[in-house]
Amino acid sequence: MLRLYKIASSLIQYSLYPFARIKAARGSLLWQGRLGRLSESTGPNHLWLHAASVGEVRVISYLVDYLLKENPLLQIHVTTMTRAGFATALKLYPQDNVSQSYFPIDSPAIIRRTLDAIQPRMLVLAETEIWPNLISEASNRGIPIVLVNARMSEKAFGKYKMLKRSLGKLLSKYDRFFFKNKEDAQRYQYFGIVPDRADLAGDMKFDAPLLERSAGRRRQIRERAGVSNGTFLFVAGSTRPGEEALLLEVFDRLRKENADFTMILAPRHVERTDEIKTLLAERGTAYSIYGKPDNGAGVVLVDRVGVLNDLYLAADISFVGGTLVDIGGHNILEPVWAGCPVLFGPSLDNVKDAARYIIENDYGAMVNDPEDLYLQLKKVRDGDTIYSVKESIDTGSSPTVLAGRYILERLSNA
Repeated sequence: MLRLYKIASSLIQYSLYPFARIKAARGSLLWQGRLGRLSESTGPNHLWLHAASVGEVRVISYLVDYLLKENPLLQIHVTTMTRAGFATALKLYPQDNVSQSYFPIDSPAIIRRTLDAIQPRMLVLAETEIWPNLISEASNRGIPIVLVNARMSEKAFGKYKMLKRSLGKLLSKYDRFFFKNKEDAQRYQYFGIVPDRADLAGDMKFDAPLLERSAGRRRQIRERAGVSNGTFLFVAGSTRPGEEALLLEVFDRLRKENADFTMILAPRHVERTDEIKTLLAERGTAYSIYGKPDNGAGVVLVDRVGVLNDLYLAADISFVGGTLVDIGGHNILEPVWAGCPVLFGPSLDNVKDAARYIIENDYGAMVNDPEDLYLQLKKVRDGDTIYSVKESIDTGSSPTVLAGRYILERLSNA
């Protein structure tokens, strides 16, 4: 199976190469990264950290902050898959000793070229990033491989079970696993991961710092969105196809009851903005674009990345998407760190621990369907339900510190 993968990945490389090479030569950072054509000054690095998209990049930033606090001389290279993830990495890692590029095509030749450029002493992957050629080549070079915040959803596990032998061979090349929870650990153990190479660390999302909250900052954020300070504001973040229509049905009902009810809609992928504009137009819903205030609009559509956490700071209550459709949920903890109660649907395969934590601490609630969402929002708006607000970071063991200490110790002994 791995041999077939190598052949297929090489064919993909050759088919894309003419187009990609032209794009790279014209300065495309995406295609320079995909082809492993990085600056000569990229390496050497102590670490190559890979995080696929925005959520993983944010989580990895806690690890980067810890590592650089403990050793400011570390050289770290971060790769991402998506444009939004890359933009987030540039914003979160301004340090001179943290460089960024797009993740390369996982073909043998390009992976070798990328490793030659980055020259990492250790490879750290986040969550479920399994790239056969990268893992094989790094292992062949004696580069330790660490998986942090390791997870494997039930859906992914069902698919991977058909590749038990091949996947087990790949995972045997990792040096250390830091699992989010017991269920994830058990799924990896099915492929032969032994306990002495693993830690049940917990979810690094829980290590996020609380955002600074103040009345002045809240007012400024609302002004940028065109929302007055006294308006009841509902922020729906990271929404996925099918959820916007459900949310707009709920919005219409609440807007009829209260003309000041306002919803900010921030899709998970900003490239869907035109699709959502069409939906709004078809429904006859007045809307404005974030940053271009229109105080008469009841819906504010966000067409950029990097503002969602600020919007949670300014909201009275929030909803996180990927939960009312069968996606498995996005980071439902982000509003909690901003001091905003959060609602989410029943599709929670990716965020079960976070959902349990939120419900146990009364930071929000699960809604089963649009009708339930309507009733919950109505109760919060009318003051019949008041959720708790997180005021301090929990003490105790930290997944970030646990993984960070291992990485630093391994680097010092290498």
